[in-house]
Amino acid sequence: MADANMVLYTAVYDGVSDALADLDALEQLHDDEIVGKFDAAVIENEDGEARIVKRLDRPRIRAIPEAFGTGTLPRHELKDAAVELTGAEAALIVAGEPTLEKGFDKAVTKAAKVVKRSLDASTDEVASELQEAAKPA
Repeated sequence: MADANMVLYTAVYDGVSDALADLDALEQLHDDEIVGKFDAAVIENEDGEARIVKRLDRPRIRAIPEAFGTGTLPRHELKDAAVELTGAEAALIVAGEPTLEKGFDKAVTKAAKVVKRSLDASTDEVASELQEAAKPA
């Protein structure tokens, strides 16, 4: 999906469980064929350690894409974005085809803050947007 027209959403939560619940809802919308291809991750900064809690790449086109330097949401960029989170905050980061807009609002109902960006961008530009969106308001 990198280097193509896409939407990028960052939703910030007061805790990991709400972020995981919204990610599960988004996955169900994909299974129901309401949204198309997307790459998503739930991240947190637990005790000062940036961590990826759960990843999804739908449909699974590549196995561990970031290991080969590809993928819309590379692991190191997700961890850099997680550093911006404070306390018990967690974030759901989702990048995907414009069809993602059809279901995102239905799936993401528990977030304290949501930032949406429309991009015609490379992976480097996505990384910059991730870090900016995860910053506290």
